[in-house]
Amino acid sequence: MKRKLANFAIFIFYNDVIKIDKIAKYPFKFIKGSQAQRDELVCALNYRFFRNIADKFKTKDISFDIFQKTLDETVPFPHNVVVKPNKNNGGFLGINVNESLNKVIGYDMSIPKNPFSGEIPLTTADTFMHESAHYFSFMVNPKKVARIAKLYETGLYQKTQEFYNSILYSKKVLSKPKLSEKLDKFLETLKINERIEFLQNSRYRLKDELIAYKEGEKYQSLIQDIHSDKICCKVDSIDYLDYNFNMKIKVLEEKLARELKKHRQL
Repeated sequence: MKRKLANFAIFIFYNDVIKIDKIAKYPFKFIKGSQAQRDELVCALNYRFFRNIADKFKTKDISFDIFQKTLDETVPFPHNVVVKPNKNNGGFLGINVNESLNKVIGYDMSIPKNPFSGEIPLTTADTFMHESAHYFSFMVNPKKVARIAKLYETGLYQKTQEFYNSILYSKKVLSKPKLSEKLDKFLETLKINERIEFLQNSRYRLKDELIAYKEGEKYQSLIQDIHSDKICCKVDSIDYLDYNFNMKIKVLEEKLARELKKHRQL
């Protein structure tokens, strides 16, 4: 029996730690290195996928079967990712957990389709290259996936997701002092171990979003330049600058350093 964690959403909690199956991560010898090196690997894998998928656009759309096959062929290691059309214009990467084994066993990638052809338009590269970056990040960073799973196992997701969505992963304009103030007030509602877990998780998630948005922006423009003969005019990528990720990550890191210092003094 499986359940899906749609874009960081788990709704069943466990007492045991959820493990990451070997088909839900790349071999250690392939992904070992510093975080900076793994981030570079994510971008390199996404570039490899882009080169392959860009060649498959013989018209302005490609089928989901071709997209799936191309993603499967990008890295020759055992894996389990299923590409599906999304019901709306956005995309997401869901995590699949086998309940009986208590293991993450793969991922579901949902991306938008052309409502007329039912296929994937090249002008949505900012979305599908964003989600592919998330996928490669999860395969390269199994500890991040384990942290996400832990967030739900402990019930911390229910306590924190509304704040994460409305303040951290939001385009709402906040100055650094105002964000710091709101974050301090929210952290007061959590125990110290919960604060550390929330801050670490939020930092990882925003860093991952920043990489994914940059990847989407880069390839949205490039694929339209490559296939300029197939489109009437260029479509701009999603504007992510209003999220102010860099400032928010800096604030999270400052708070995390403070909470870790408190924890060591206990």
